[in-house]
Amino acid sequence: MRGFPPLQIFLLGLAFGLLAVPLYQLTGQSQSMSGDATTDEAAPAGSSSKPDKVETLIRLRYAHQPKSVSLKQGDRELLKVADLAASPLEISADLMVSKDGNELTLQATWPMGTPDTALTLEIEPDGLDARTETRWSADAALDEILTLTW
Repeated sequence: MRGFPPLQIFLLGLAFGLLAVPLYQLTGQSQSMSGDATTDEAAPAGSSSKPDKVETLIRLRYAHQPKSVSLKQGDRELLKVADLAASPLEISADLMVSKDGNELTLQATWPMGTPDTALTLEIEPDGLDARTETRWSADAALDEILTLTW
C-alpha cells in the first residue's frame, strides 16, 4: 500500500519549516550578538599593538629523548629548567604575545645515531588558543624559527 504523494510532500515541507525557523533564529542571533559582545568586553591578551606578557603552558613531545632543547623568544630562554627524561615535558613560562606575530627559535640536539625524529611543540597562552608545531630533525639536530600568531 502506497501513501498519498501530495500528503507526503506536505508533511516533508512542514518538517522542513519546523526545523528552519528555529535554526534561522539561532544563526541570526549569533551574528548580531557577536558584533555587540566584542565592543562591550575587554580586549583579549595580545590585542594591543604592544606585546603583552602572558602566562603560557609549553608542552614538548618527542619519540627519542633529546640531549638538549632550547626555545627562545628573542634572547630570552623559555625552557630554563627542562627535565628531558619524560615526554611530554610541560613547563610554564611568561611569553610576550603580540598581535603582529611572535617569532620563537627552537633548537634541539640528539645523541649521534638517533634517527630523524619529530619534535612537537604546543604553546597555550592563558586566554588564547593553543598553537601546535611539529618539526623533524635532520642529522640528530633541529634548528627552526617558528612564527606564531594569535
